[in-house]
Amino acid sequence: MRKALQGLAPYKVKSEFDMVRLDNNEAFMSLLSSIDLGKLQETLINRYPAESSEALVKAYGKFSSFPADNIIAGNGSDELISIISQYYLDPGDVVFVLEPDFSMYEKNAVIMGAVVHRISLNEDFSLPLEKILADIAERKPKLMYLSNPNNPTGQFYPPAEIEQLISALRQVDGFLILDEAYIDFAGESPFVKKVLNYENLIILRTASKAMGMAALRLGFLIANDQIIEGISCIKPPYNVNTISAQIGTQLLENPNVLDQFLLLQLGQIAELEEILTEFVRKIVGATLFPSHTNFFLIKMNEAKSLADFLYERKIKIRFFDDDTLKAVRISAGTKEEHAKLRAALNEWSEMYAKCI
Repeated sequence: MRKALQGLAPYKVKSEFDMVRLDNNEAFMSLLSSIDLGKLQETLINRYPAESSEALVKAYGKFSSFPADNIIAGNGSDELISIISQYYLDPGDVVFVLEPDFSMYEKNAVIMGAVVHRISLNEDFSLPLEKILADIAERKPKLMYLSNPNNPTGQFYPPAEIEQLISALRQVDGFLILDEAYIDFAGESPFVKKVLNYENLIILRTASKAMGMAALRLGFLIANDQIIEGISCIKPPYNVNTISAQIGTQLLENPNVLDQFLLLQLGQIAELEEILTEFVRKIVGATLFPSHTNFFLIKMNEAKSLADFLYERKIKIRFFDDDTLKAVRISAGTKEEHAKLRAALNEWSEMYAKCI
């Protein structure tokens, strides 16, 4: 094992399909009924997926308003984060990540032998902009990763603040990797029409969240011509499999289905917010944060206790229980799943009331 890898822990995922899964920020239903399965029966699985990947990129370009020539498709955003790290990072390069934020940014930087500098968000999960700008000037990072909206907080950072980060990084030859995995829940990206104008901006997108294609593992990288040409030099040639590409293309070419699906999810997100607002009123010191995603974060000292209680009742949520963050993150589900969640939260809050 390389020295840089010592101490890394596996990202283990348990198969728990008998649970109500409100922990992974997935869409709560499948769009398979909207797929023409007959077309898949004609798939030449003995051929490499060059044509299907090209069709996928064109479909995503039309759907998202990004030029197809400036899009790279990946085996999920995870692969694209890995490719970015491989392309840019030499051992000893500095990488900025926020805390909290998506853990795979730091992990891929560590794998490449980079030096990771963590910057804690403010108490309300806003950006400590002045500190970040000062640290950029002092430490001169090669890359800065940032999810907007943020995972796990749900926070949406003002475009003007992102602009300042891009400008500051440009002064030190650094790049901003802007992960917009949840942007569909927040509205149109302010950078959708401007990304090609930046020398040092890479946008990441995914089909796993609002589009409900998590099983297909489809991610997209968008950047200017020079960045695309460079990263294409190290991207595996057949990294997106044909079946995923064909299903993804079918859905992207049917935007009415995806638009209606997003509206359905937004309705369930509003219902979840109502459930959690009612719950938080009963818990001393608990804070429910506003969200621009399909999940909500609740800061509370009893995060692990609540998560364990729900797990016993076959409801799985994500919890954070360390010195930097004590909180639970709960994703939107179906009406039936929300009914089970509401009942379990009421039961736990009644127990909590008796203990205080």
